[in-house]
Amino acid sequence: MYTSLFLRSRLFLPLLLPSLLLLAPLFAAAAEDTSAAMREMASIMHRLKHFPSPQGKAALQRIADDPATTATERIIARAMMNLQHRAMDVDRPGLERIMQDPKASADERDLAAMVYRLDHRPTAQDKARLQSMMEGRPHAM
Repeated sequence: MYTSLFLRSRLFLPLLLPSLLLLAPLFAAAAEDTSAAMREMASIMHRLKHFPSPQGKAALQRIADDPATTATERIIARAMMNLQHRAMDVDRPGLERIMQDPKASADERDLAAMVYRLDHRPTAQDKARLQSMMEGRPHAM
């Protein structure tokens, strides 16, 4: 009864809108868009067969050299440049750190895990996740 009186009152809408506006930044941060670097790396990984193409390697090098690229993205880009059917031993510790880093985004952790466990090609499940990254959709779990 109390709830229905409140919902019917003239106070409900004036209080609701400011409350939603105050909470909006929290929701926006939680649903951050996938970065351009991550979308590009997802696209390269989606097409990958055994190792990146020369065009893919060039794009990964541009990502690694870009000052706007985060340290985490740089580690993934370099590991992807070094792919030869699977991740190189030298790249595995950095990928493992990303996979276990709670500060890394879900996209970063997922892409690091895909590179880490790659066996010639991404799995069908990986390709579905890569597609969502390419489209900039948030991680769904």
